[in-house]
Amino acid sequence: MYLFFFIKALYFMSKLYVVPTPVGNLEDMSFRAIRVLKEAQLILAEDTRVSGFLLRHFDISTPCIAHHQHNEHKTTEQIIERLQRDETIALITDAGTPAISDPGFLLVRACIEANIDVECLPGATAFVPAVVNSGLSCERFIFEGFLPHKKGRAARLEALRSQDKTMIFYESPHRLLKTLEQLIEYLGKERKASVSREISKIFAENKRGTLNDLLIYYTDNPPKGEIVICVEACKNTWFSYAYPRPALTVDAAVFAKCEEINYILLIERLQYPFANTWALPGGFVEEDETLEWAVSRELKEETSLRLKDYGIVLTPFKAYSEPDRDPRGRTVSMVFSAILDVDELPEILGQDDAKNAKWINIDTLPSLAFDHSKILQDLRSTLHL
Repeated sequence: MYLFFFIKALYFMSKLYVVPTPVGNLEDMSFRAIRVLKEAQLILAEDTRVSGFLLRHFDISTPCIAHHQHNEHKTTEQIIERLQRDETIALITDAGTPAISDPGFLLVRACIEANIDVECLPGATAFVPAVVNSGLSCERFIFEGFLPHKKGRAARLEALRSQDKTMIFYESPHRLLKTLEQLIEYLGKERKASVSREISKIFAENKRGTLNDLLIYYTDNPPKGEIVICVEACKNTWFSYAYPRPALTVDAAVFAKCEEINYILLIERLQYPFANTWALPGGFVEEDETLEWAVSRELKEETSLRLKDYGIVLTPFKAYSEPDRDPRGRTVSMVFSAILDVDELPEILGQDDAKNAKWINIDTLPSLAFDHSKILQDLRSTLHL
């Protein structure tokens, strides 16, 4: 029995727990969150009145004090002192995960600087279900939170004009129409978007369409509740046209250092007019792709290699413009590069329009399709290979 209490005391020694709370339905509260709030010695709440309903619902009697954006600069030092006395403290906000557009960042940073353990529990946050429900790309997104109300707002919107990731914003109901109008002004009325409100509540709503569609709808139907806006990424203005018009392509120069020999990943082309010749993996950029996405996709499609499995990403190297390089109309190619430092060369598989894929010693290169000699010479010189 004594051992149990000793282990329990060690487990809860001097730690700040960041505890997400439901954004709507109380059933979204986790068992672990309830336990931590009950066993903590103090709860910091954004609004003790709002949090009081939650704590009473789950029969949590832990003392609770206010910690919000208006007093966190004053109270943080006192909280750090209590944590240094081996107290366990839990931080919550009115709804969602603390520090995500809510108070919490200053305290977490202060704890880290004071070598106090911080643990954030997984749990509710509004933007994740919103972006999933939006139908827009969830692979890559940028969370903007609340846009600046006045100073810096126009500059921020201008910077987002060419953003190549799905954008996520928080907004209040009385400012939604103004924000939609400004998004139309900077991003265009045909940009696809969604508005999610009252997430996880009885009257939860997800509206999808163009920014103009949403503006018309919410002009006729004034919104209520907390709101998340998701807006699609800017489509790539450089994309592949039908032959013989100009097109943009991407090439992937993937090098590997293995047993003191430098290798490069090449594919044997399958399709006319370059059948049975060797080249860098790559291909056309589609209309709705970023260059980074396109080159990773082409690499995986042609060689089965996923660099992210090795914690490496392809980085832009240089754009090459060669009008005579491809009679089918390819005129510009953006080359990306990456270097793997491995004990064993990763397995690859020639597929899609690649007849074969091989790791080849860069000092014994075969005859290449196109004129890749200039590209490889530049790469080897720059990357010191």
